[in-house]
Amino acid sequence: MGDVRTSLANRRFTAYLLTAALADIGYWIAYVAQGWLVLKLTNSPFWLGMVGAASNVPFLVFSLPGGALADRFNRSALVALASAAISLVALVLAVLAQRGAITIGLLVALTFLLGTLFALSAPIDRAWMYDLVEGRGIGTATALSSLEWSVARTLGPALGGVATATIGVAAGYAALGALALPLMLLALALARVERTRHSPCISPGEPLAPKAADERRIVAMSLLVAAFTASVIPYISFLPDIARNTLRLDARGYGLLAACGGIGSILGAMMISALGELEHKGRLVPMIVTGGAVLLALFTILRAVPAVALVLVLMGGIDTAAWTLSNTYVQECASDERRGRANAIMLLAFGGGIPIGNLVLGTIAGRYGSLVALQFSAGVACAAAALFWFGARQARDAA
Repeated sequence: MGDVRTSLANRRFTAYLLTAALADIGYWIAYVAQGWLVLKLTNSPFWLGMVGAASNVPFLVFSLPGGALADRFNRSALVALASAAISLVALVLAVLAQRGAITIGLLVALTFLLGTLFALSAPIDRAWMYDLVEGRGIGTATALSSLEWSVARTLGPALGGVATATIGVAAGYAALGALALPLMLLALALARVERTRHSPCISPGEPLAPKAADERRIVAMSLLVAAFTASVIPYISFLPDIARNTLRLDARGYGLLAACGGIGSILGAMMISALGELEHKGRLVPMIVTGGAVLLALFTILRAVPAVALVLVLMGGIDTAAWTLSNTYVQECASDERRGRANAIMLLAFGGGIPIGNLVLGTIAGRYGSLVALQFSAGVACAAAALFWFGARQARDAA
């Protein structure tokens, strides 16, 4: 726990965690509203997949430019600008939803715009966080950041379900618009954060790894993460359909079920934070991916709501562990002058895999149903983990 106390003693980092938590709670409130709005407009799992893809396709295009921006310009100023833009677009969506002027086509377009802003800002945010802790205990800092996200993932869907059921979907987008503003104000106040350097990762028993070797390891890990996000994480996009049409739940029930993943995320992040700076992350991540695939397959065959909730708790822990360890792996392997782009590669994999999964699985779900689509994706995740383990041994044994 000493590493945790050291990280939280950094006032800039603690302020970042608090304001990021508010922004992330707003994101999850809006996410619940978005899913319910799609069902109100179309009642179609196909359009759930399409809107989910519109939110994440920008990661395929804009993550790398975002990383390049992070390596060239003031990261605090970029975070402030992105937060302001996200707030503005969210408030526009709230107004349109409140007036009943939203259509499925317009929703897809504005969701794509929001996704673009998130894609540009994500690698900047990761590199900025490294600046705030000055490279000290980056594994613990990443775990605490994951814990912040997990708390938001728990509170946000629960609040979003209640707000959507009692006020309407406009409240979800309004919450995102308002809660993104504290992070913007903090970033403005920290516009002159000093950038520091960090040593690249060293595999056990070898001298300083060449830069090219480090970059190959980052790419290999990123490909595994892309397979995981394309095959396992899209279950979140199909949860509204399964909650409503398979488990026969209302908006409150869906929101609470979605919050189960957040509970698991909190538990997983707390465990990783308590364990401190873990070794052998290259081996742990493919094991975690395999565990996620097994849980996803189990999720598709259960019908009792308590059992489904328990599986979602475990899946939330899996998601958080995969993100935390793979992100720390990249931070340890990257040089500071290319930190933004290294984070962009990982975020391209993490965020870019989701739209591919949503598009493919949305098409399968439209024809065969959401459960069949998720069963197919569980097999894909297992195959990807095996390929990394046996085909990328240098990456597996690094960090």
